[in-house]
Amino acid sequence: MRQTNRLQVKFYLAEKPKAAVQFRQVKPPANSRTIHIQRNALLDHISDAVIFTDMDLRINYVNKMTEQVFGIRLKEVTGSLFREVINYEYINDSPEQALQILQQTGSWQGKVVFTRKDNKQFYLLSTITFARNENKKPVGLIATLKDITTEELTNAAARKNKLAQQKAINQLMIKTQENERNELGRELHDNINQILAAVKLQLEYSLENYTEEKSTIERCKGNIEEVIKEIRNLSHRLVLPRFAETTLLAELQKTIDNILQQQPVYLDLHGLNEALIPDNIKETLYRIIQEQLTNIIRHAKAKKAIIKIYNTAARVFLYIEDDGIGFNPNQSRKGVGITNILNRVETYNGKATITAAPGKGCRIDVAIPLK
Repeated sequence: MRQTNRLQVKFYLAEKPKAAVQFRQVKPPANSRTIHIQRNALLDHISDAVIFTDMDLRINYVNKMTEQVFGIRLKEVTGSLFREVINYEYINDSPEQALQILQQTGSWQGKVVFTRKDNKQFYLLSTITFARNENKKPVGLIATLKDITTEELTNAAARKNKLAQQKAINQLMIKTQENERNELGRELHDNINQILAAVKLQLEYSLENYTEEKSTIERCKGNIEEVIKEIRNLSHRLVLPRFAETTLLAELQKTIDNILQQQPVYLDLHGLNEALIPDNIKETLYRIIQEQLTNIIRHAKAKKAIIKIYNTAARVFLYIEDDGIGFNPNQSRKGVGITNILNRVETYNGKATITAAPGKGCRIDVAIPLK
């Protein structure tokens, strides 16, 4: 602070940022230089940057932390305009809004970002208040700037990571939906459409030779029954059961019955108390089992698969094991099927462990909290 002002500074400690340093016009005491030295020493031990200006926003004083953060020196900037020395960008409010709030309330606080000449960037929590004389008339400004760079960079990294995760989840959802649609389209084209086309041709011929083609009509009836069954299987795979109206045991048994010809599956539900499991957890278990059975049928070449579910009042446990060709789980982590299972478990704060090796089958252990 310039000595020509002959101002004595009194400090008042308060929790609120509005508590300002007050200026009072007094006669300089004999030990005025000692008071200034003590004041400066006190400000130099504050961990925040502190800047004093007059009402024209010309710098009177900066403490050591200000010099360190902004890369300036007090003797070089005294008397300079604040904006010529320190020009930071406002993150939330505009400069005009900050000035308006300051004039209306006597203080302003907000986040700013400052880029030094060496391109080092600082995020600061800025608090600006009026310095007033004994008549409460503004005689200057006090800016206190707290370094929040570490906090802001951490938050920015967390936001970026969260956004990346959300994008990955969205991409996975889209890919999964496309895979399901493609699979459904192939099922309809390869199975149901061909059966219906064959039935149509047979019926057309039979109508022309009705008396001789009674057996053909009977075959058509059987084909139509097969189509109905195929549609029922597709619907069962795509639509979640209403567990408010049915049980996990019943739905799993239906699923297993439909694939027994393709894949032998053994179901062990000893220790399962469905009454303790919420419906949304049942849906998750059901989808995980569906997903893994599909993986086993398509890729494992297993002779058998075992599914076991049991629970306590606190957790439900599921494991699915097959004796197939196995795989390297580190290489298959990004596969849609495995990723879907892990994402479903993580959604409910559960834990999934995959144990697999080439030639040694695969086992998935799942534990999901019920509360």
